[in-house]
Amino acid sequence: MKKCPDCGMVIANQAIRCPKCKFDFSEDTGSATPVESSPVASSSSSSSSSKARDGIMPMVEVTKDNVGEFYSQLKDSIIKRKTEFDHFIDFLENRTSWLTAPANTTGHLACEKGLLIRSVAVTKQLLRIKDTLMPQLDEESAIIMGLFHEVGKVGVEGKPLFLVEEKPTTTSALGLTSLSRSSSANSTPTFTVNNKLASMKVGVRSLFLVSQYMLLSEDEAQAICYAADSKEIDGKLSPNALILATAINLQKNIYENPDVIDAYSFTTIK
Repeated sequence: MKKCPDCGMVIANQAIRCPKCKFDFSEDTGSATPVESSPVASSSSSSSSSKARDGIMPMVEVTKDNVGEFYSQLKDSIIKRKTEFDHFIDFLENRTSWLTAPANTTGHLACEKGLLIRSVAVTKQLLRIKDTLMPQLDEESAIIMGLFHEVGKVGVEGKPLFLVEEKPTTTSALGLTSLSRSSSANSTPTFTVNNKLASMKVGVRSLFLVSQYMLLSEDEAQAICYAADSKEIDGKLSPNALILATAINLQKNIYENPDVIDAYSFTTIK
């Protein structure tokens, strides 16, 4: 057995790449430390393995300023199912609130572009961990599941799920109250749920929308519909749904919570 000089993981002597940090021993022969020795990691090994580590850690923070760039990169990565994917994207971008909708009515991403930020961030989480947890997962499949797992939050064409809340502002001399949208230049917008939509769970609406444009595998369909709500099927998730659920939980419970990031020393690149 030998110890990786970069992350300290104990692995077999014949291993040529560390399964944790992807340090390549073939490029740095003789640098591994025997298990019996003091675990001292060479600082020079950091630069030689940084490229390999970038695919797994740290997480890049997705914000309003950079979400457009990351979103474009993800779209450009779809090759095998490009035609149907592009048709669905065209529908979302031009006939729904996909590019502007919030992720929720309250919380960290209850803001313009919140849904796009969440969707891109979850997709990056999924791509970031899939090589370690499930390398056989197709990258395009991961992007489709990650981007569209909450796409039902756009509502349907002509009827968005989230509406900018209108609040009473002034009362005239006749006692009439006028309404204004809370998204005025001097206020932070607040959102409410559109009660004119047919009631259904977000995952169900997401699958309803995606399946009109894209041919999905059974596992992809289950992941989009249930990864964020596995209790609906008694936790019987397929591997695709399970890894997507992991990415969703990482993003929502850790990377959207600055207090958790600070308390547990998670690293993000701004």
